[in-house]
Amino acid sequence: MRARFLLDILLGPSHIIKPVLTGKVDDEGRYQVSLGENQDKDKTYTIIDVPDHQPVKFMESLASHSRLVSPLYQGYLIELNGHDSFEDYFRARFNAKGARNLRRQGKKLIKETFARKVTYYGNTERETLDMLFEKLGQFLEKRFEQKEVSNYEIPLLPLYKKMFQKLLPEKKAVIFSLLDGNDPIALGIGFIYGDTLYLFNIAYDMDYSQYGPGNQIMIEAVAWCFDNGITRVDMGRGDFLHKRKWVNTSYTYTQIDLYDPKNIGTRLRALLSWTLNTSRFYGIRFLKKLQVHQLAKRWFIWKYRVKGLLSAKKNHSQKNISES
Repeated sequence: MRARFLLDILLGPSHIIKPVLTGKVDDEGRYQVSLGENQDKDKTYTIIDVPDHQPVKFMESLASHSRLVSPLYQGYLIELNGHDSFEDYFRARFNAKGARNLRRQGKKLIKETFARKVTYYGNTERETLDMLFEKLGQFLEKRFEQKEVSNYEIPLLPLYKKMFQKLLPEKKAVIFSLLDGNDPIALGIGFIYGDTLYLFNIAYDMDYSQYGPGNQIMIEAVAWCFDNGITRVDMGRGDFLHKRKWVNTSYTYTQIDLYDPKNIGTRLRALLSWTLNTSRFYGIRFLKKLQVHQLAKRWFIWKYRVKGLLSAKKNHSQKNISES
């Protein structure tokens, strides 16, 4: 059985009628994981996307299982402890020029549009939630269509919406939005567990790119965390430039395989999984040290520029033909 640590275990009851594994945080900040009611103690369980900075304690119902922990990929984190306020964090993270640019973009957005910020935290009308997730899907699809790559979270949006229907009224989820009038131009969605905001996705209307809407959402989200006692913003996987601007530490997502040590078959499968995950993780890290990802980045930039030039040339040719 395979389960995602946050979505299926910690927040599983929001969308699973009878969770196989359940979790809760204790007074010491450890995440206690137990078997759900009437579950088979002899089965094997694989838990993915477990942040290595979060201590996990397996309770008595899983005590007989052996464990293998393997690395999956890097995650990115904003630690707010040590900062008294948003302004304190903002000054520590951005130099004077960078801070001025971000604030200038925000002022320009307000001056040139009917922009306003709305945070959805608590009871939210179903129609509003439907509209927000529809817009979020459109933003993501357009952005990744432009990049000509797939996004692993787009297929998860229906699940996220189902979870938000339950978790928003319980204040275990939040949506940050920028609106131009009544139309969303940027959205950020996050789950809340303990003192952590899991900021899963930020997307925006590409027509507003000049205003830096993603950064404006980040300003709103981090400031909100200070106002609401959140000490950590988990921005998840994906090594993107906008994350690098804001995060101040990284961590490793891990996979935990729980298996019966007396069963040779399950032991071998767990060992194979550990070997594959570990080899891939350190292989990617080695390639990054060789700057292979920078070469790939340059290739994509060149590709986009060539594509843009060819598209402009094609449009110009079609215009000349239509005028002749």
